[in-house]
Amino acid sequence: MIVSKAFWKIVLKNIGSIISPTIVLLMFGTISATSTSSTMTYEARKPAIVIFNHDEEVGMTKSFISYIDKNAEIKTDYKDDDRLKDALFYENVAAVVEIPENFHQDIALGHKPEVKLRSSAGYVAEVAKVMIRRYLTVAEGYAATNLSEQALVERVDKAIVDDVETEMQAPVDTSKFAKASRYYSFANYTILSCFITIICLIMSAFNRTELRKRNLVGAIDIKKMNLILLKNCCLYALAAWAFYVTVSVFVLGTDVMFTTQGLLYAANSFVFAVMATTVAYLISLFGLTAGAVNGVQNVLALSSSFLCGAFVPIEYMPESVVLFAHALPSYYYIDANDKIMNLSDYSFENLLPILLEMAVVAGFTILFVIVANIISKKRRKIA
Repeated sequence: MIVSKAFWKIVLKNIGSIISPTIVLLMFGTISATSTSSTMTYEARKPAIVIFNHDEEVGMTKSFISYIDKNAEIKTDYKDDDRLKDALFYENVAAVVEIPENFHQDIALGHKPEVKLRSSAGYVAEVAKVMIRRYLTVAEGYAATNLSEQALVERVDKAIVDDVETEMQAPVDTSKFAKASRYYSFANYTILSCFITIICLIMSAFNRTELRKRNLVGAIDIKKMNLILLKNCCLYALAAWAFYVTVSVFVLGTDVMFTTQGLLYAANSFVFAVMATTVAYLISLFGLTAGAVNGVQNVLALSSSFLCGAFVPIEYMPESVVLFAHALPSYYYIDANDKIMNLSDYSFENLLPILLEMAVVAGFTILFVIVANIISKKRRKIA
């Protein structure tokens, strides 16, 4: 009881460290929720696609480009990469397809050449991606039967006879879920900031040398005290997560949060909150001062938010930055939010990528727990 009282007393003493990032989240969430109106269009139109072909336009490559030309509007006036990024951002272009060298030969031999695909947001981009993946799936399926390239072209062209334009009559309204995605992605900063600051300050206070020595000869067993602290850390994390989810209901509306996608946003943020708790506990084992804790919190919360797409969309980052971001759990949390935004149905096939992103974050959690246990055991031996 004494330990729990001391725990929450320290929380109240440092309430300013919770309020500041929370106010930022509220401001950002409110602005995001009112910046755009929810609109939906049922106009049937072909997606605009830019093609960069690094192969000869023969055989399967020619068939692939002809297929895209039939079902989309090929744009040829985007050569500058910066201009192309702007076009993707403003949805003037739905997708960018980059055909690699030797595409026609590799796919005819049964290989799976990597066709690079970048897309904008919105239902038109989703239809474009489905259309392109459809062709590649059919082509790879027939290529496995060891046909000649000419025979493969004929089979694939014959198999794909349906006009993809018919799929565009049932668009997905992603505008309202885009607001939810921005809110929960920005929460990456708020959750890390609040959890690291509070948990580290509390654990540092209880792990001070003079207090530890007093507890060793006191009435409370050190293991029992650590268990009480861990329980209260989990209660704090749960309360903070529940508060941010409740706020999202008021900011985003029940028509967003009381849906399957809304529940997925909440579940994804819960997995991330658990991970953030383990990170905070791990950092607290180093016995940092209050000033050092604030410094670490700023570095981790801000850097992961910038690098992983919470503040700036990840598609506008250099490839080297994106590659490094894959080593951070925030990347998978934010990427899952983007995937939730673009859900058109809730089949297992569509939910699997989101569940895998959550599993990766959970994997980071397990890793941090293992490292924390190793460090904790070493510290006990030294003590």
